Order: sequence, then C-alpha cells, then structure tokens
Amino acid sequence: MSSRAQVLFQVGAWAWVVTGIGHLALNALLLRRPATPAKTAVLGAMRAHRMTMMGLSRDLLGLFRGFSVAMGLVLALHGAVCVLAAPALAALAAVVALNAAVSLALLAIAVRAFPPPPIVTMLVATACFGAALVVG
Repeated sequence: MSSRAQVLFQVGAWAWVVTGIGHLALNALLLRRPATPAKTAVLGAMRAHRMTMMGLSRDLLGLFRGFSVAMGLVLALHGAVCVLAAPALAALAAVVALNAAVSLALLAIAVRAFPPPPIVTMLVATACFGAALVVG
C-alpha cells in the first residue's frame, strides 16, 4: 500500500466524519428552531401515527429522529475508526472496496433525497476510496 493510498483513504474517512457530525449538528439545530404552524401540524401527525414492531409501539416522529441520530452517529464513528486505523485498513483492498461501495450507495441516496452538503461529502468519499483502490 502506498502512502498516497493511505492519505486518500483518510480523506474519504474524514468525509464520513464530517458528514456524520454535520448531520447530528443539523438535527440539534432543527430541534431548536421555533415551530411554524405547518411544522407543528406535521410533527403532531408524526406523533399521532404509531407503529408496532416486534411488540414495541413507537410513534413515527420517534422513529424518524432515532434513525436520523443513529445514522449520524454511525457515519461519524465509523469514519473515525477508519481515520484512526487507516494504516492497517487502507492496506486491505476489501475494506477500501467496501468503503467505496458504501460511499457510492450513500452518494446515490444523497443525490435523490438530500441537500448539497452530503452530496459533496459523499462524492469526495467515493472518489477518495475509489482512487485509493486504484493507487493502492
């Protein structure tokens, strides 16, 4: 593995960290925003709609917020693990390929559903992990 591949791997991993932290920060900011009548109506409807899964009843708002926070944490923490263990992980083509594939899938989702910041960070991650595979 070349040092160039390791740097590319680390940049891709940092893109994941930035995306995850940005996602968590945005969640926190949105919770603090004053409620408009439309927001109040939507949040009320989400609270009113309950789902039972495996014996547990949850409202849609709780599920939405829970999945959102979990996604941000997983992305930030997995990215941090990759940054910290980059010398070992960047040398494993299977790990680099998996990170490239996950980044590409997240990029496709971001293009369809999210605003520009995660599109850019997932584009960076995909390009860096893919390039790390090529130069590795």
